[in-house]
Amino acid sequence: MGVFFIFLNILLLVIFIKSIFKICFVIIGTIIGAGFASGKEIYTFFCIYGINGLWGILISNSIIGVVIYLTFKAVLENDIKTYSDFTKYLVGSNKVLNYTINNLMNVFLLISFVVMVSGFGAYFNQEFGFPIIFGSLIIALLTFFTFFKNIDGIVKINTLLIPILIFLVVLLVFKENLFNFDASKLPTVSGFSWIFKSILYASYNSILLIPIIINLQNLILNKRQVKHIIAITLSIMIILSLVIFIILNLNIAKIQAIEIPIVFIANKFGLIYKYLYGLTILIAIFTTAVSQGYSFLNNISRNKNQYFVYSILICVLSITFSNVGFGNLLDVLYPLLGVLGLVQIAFLCISSRDYKRQH
Repeated sequence: MGVFFIFLNILLLVIFIKSIFKICFVIIGTIIGAGFASGKEIYTFFCIYGINGLWGILISNSIIGVVIYLTFKAVLENDIKTYSDFTKYLVGSNKVLNYTINNLMNVFLLISFVVMVSGFGAYFNQEFGFPIIFGSLIIALLTFFTFFKNIDGIVKINTLLIPILIFLVVLLVFKENLFNFDASKLPTVSGFSWIFKSILYASYNSILLIPIIINLQNLILNKRQVKHIIAITLSIMIILSLVIFIILNLNIAKIQAIEIPIVFIANKFGLIYKYLYGLTILIAIFTTAVSQGYSFLNNISRNKNQYFVYSILICVLSITFSNVGFGNLLDVLYPLLGVLGLVQIAFLCISSRDYKRQH
């Protein structure tokens, strides 16, 4: 009997750990899209602020951790099944606010989808000299056909992708010899714009995280898992962010005009590293584009015919705007949408406080 109980406890522990990491990888996969994996986001939101960028990374991840906790808490305690249910939790039965929040979410999902398509095109343009529309057309076609698959496939891809990405980033750590990095040599940028940018980074990522978290509730075995999920997720995200931050700063003079800086840097270690990391970025872009496009289509489509028509429209739209430039889309649109994300975080904090008062 003793052996049986030991085996049972080990089995339950394995299931517990597997479930936690599966959820962590999906959450991380949602954050790590074209911008993060390419290094462009870290450069835009943190690197340009020198030493303050390090504090910005900690601030933004802390905010994301709070959002994950409050969202899981709201979902599990209020039996929230859809994003519409979540908006009702945030603002009550106010139809105007519910309509506004839902449509703002759809706009953000659509714009993010366009950014992913643009990033895919930018990779082929930077590495092979192909027109941006070439790569954009490829991913638009791939996502179009994938939209009609079950979303469980997206979850499985993310759980496979993130460990690969972590492994490749670790390889870059040893190749760049980051252990000799001296943070004291980073410039000090005056002002407080770095704080605002770090908050914006967390807020626009939170917009995408919330719909995903709502869909992950069935994977939660118990409420205790949430704290483990947050701890593991934030630890991985902070480490990845810091590593990419350091790599970019060691090559800061060479990457200021580069659309996908991490691939450019990996190239100096040989073609194998360059194309392995490039492939990982393309997969990250693809899975993120599919999840965002899928969420958008599910939110606005009332039947299969509308779903089909809207699928065509968003793919054509993404190809059309891909020539605007991946970096330009990140620099202009994401900060703007980050402001909208702040409103949602504020409502989430207020709703959580009101729930505590009522219970």
